[in-house]
Amino acid sequence: MIYHLLCEPFSAYSGLALSNVTANMMRFDETSIVVCPQADDTWGFSPDRIMVVPQSRVGNIRGWQHVPLRIRRRVFCRIFESVLSELRGGNIVWCHNWAGIAEALEQGIHAQGAKLIYHAHNSLAARAARNGLRFLHPDALIFNSEAMRQEVLNLVPGLKNTSTIHNGVDEALFYPAASGAAQKNTTPTILYVGRLVRIKGAHVLLEAMRILQERKVQAICKVVGSSHAGGTNRKVTKYMRSLQERCPSNVQFAGFRAATDIAEEYRKADIFCCPSIWQEPFGSVNIEAMASGIPVVASRVGGIPEIAVGGGVLLVPPGSPVELADALQELIQNQDFRAKMGTEALASFQQRFRWSAIVRQHQKLIESLCDSKAFA
Repeated sequence: MIYHLLCEPFSAYSGLALSNVTANMMRFDETSIVVCPQADDTWGFSPDRIMVVPQSRVGNIRGWQHVPLRIRRRVFCRIFESVLSELRGGNIVWCHNWAGIAEALEQGIHAQGAKLIYHAHNSLAARAARNGLRFLHPDALIFNSEAMRQEVLNLVPGLKNTSTIHNGVDEALFYPAASGAAQKNTTPTILYVGRLVRIKGAHVLLEAMRILQERKVQAICKVVGSSHAGGTNRKVTKYMRSLQERCPSNVQFAGFRAATDIAEEYRKADIFCCPSIWQEPFGSVNIEAMASGIPVVASRVGGIPEIAVGGGVLLVPPGSPVELADALQELIQNQDFRAKMGTEALASFQQRFRWSAIVRQHQKLIESLCDSKAFA
């Protein structure tokens, strides 16, 4: 039995990236369950595979890493008592991005003869929790990119049992448009999907679109996203207002979209752009685009170069509108090159980022820990 611990809603609508990752992992293991502060039925799992622990949202309060470990153990072992009481030898607690919780529960998990896996998905979270990671001793520590693993090892030298396993994409949701449909846009469409926060670099893309407009390069950019991931918070922030004020006429804002709608946006687009200016831990939007058979232009940051290794991705320096515009223009004005890159992107996805292949890597890791098959 695997218990996936999430610090966010388990929902296809209001959940974030970790909810998506966990749902896809659970599809390959009919015995696993998710433990979370809130959930709905949008992922399609039966209620007996979802354990809601409302008090667990306390773990998201800032500053817990400064509370003495003995107090954190007392508080969180009480909050997660329903989980700890069910654990048996050979069970696994798979903690996603919750270093403080993992540290607090580690002793109780091992006391039951169970194993602890800590899965780090976010470099900001890893940095904020580095003090906790110094004292955390999971049976396995997974990072979703080698870049992130190296970043954390530089912060916390001596970490043991570390490995890198990339994320995957649901092929039932993200797949190419029907043959010939990709050429139906008279004016090529560039797609951006993501939160509208400065680190994601939407302002760089808007400036690149302005440059393309000045060069009289015909293209449309569609921006899909809001200030927060998930559909529950659509606050218009100062950054969003600045984007709208500086928006050239060849850019359209589409707002928040649920996953099924986003998948359709990929199939309608000709090019995908990920202009991040921070050390993106992985960048799943890039492999969503690749699974949809469209070429990607992305910043050379964080884990994105690892995605680009198999082809289908043009990498540009972060924060450079001119070089971003140059790469986009190359794809816009050369339909054959665009088609070739899209084909390479899809092939790379199919070889490296299918969930079936990703889960096999998880399975090998688990078998090395438990010497038994954890997935059916």
